[in-house]
Amino acid sequence: MKKALPFLPAALYYGLIFVFSSRRLDLDVPLPNFDKLAHAAAYGLMGFLLAFGFFKLLHVSLKTKQGGVILTGVGLGILDEVHQIFVPGRSPDLLDVAADALGVALGLIFFRLIFKNRPPEKRN
Repeated sequence: MKKALPFLPAALYYGLIFVFSSRRLDLDVPLPNFDKLAHAAAYGLMGFLLAFGFFKLLHVSLKTKQGGVILTGVGLGILDEVHQIFVPGRSPDLLDVAADALGVALGLIFFRLIFKNRPPEKRN
């Protein structure tokens, strides 16, 4: 269980996303596509937190770590949209999933830029 701690921030953050996704949000923002920007920003942080977990815990290739971040982040975005089917006043949107995927990718890129000069962890 202790080994899963690097994923705790991402898990707690997804819980927060789930709570907000369980409510109808009536925001009247005059910016076009503001909701897509909000999705990208929210899942950008998710991508960053997932990268922390994957890069800290797993001792596999860079490609595998990055793929894990993307697949997990996009999967969580899809799960969130499916969840909204059951929330009164909410509806799923494939463009939200696309914005989520973009956000996850940007979060991963941001993580890699911040931690690119750190020495690689020792392999077990």
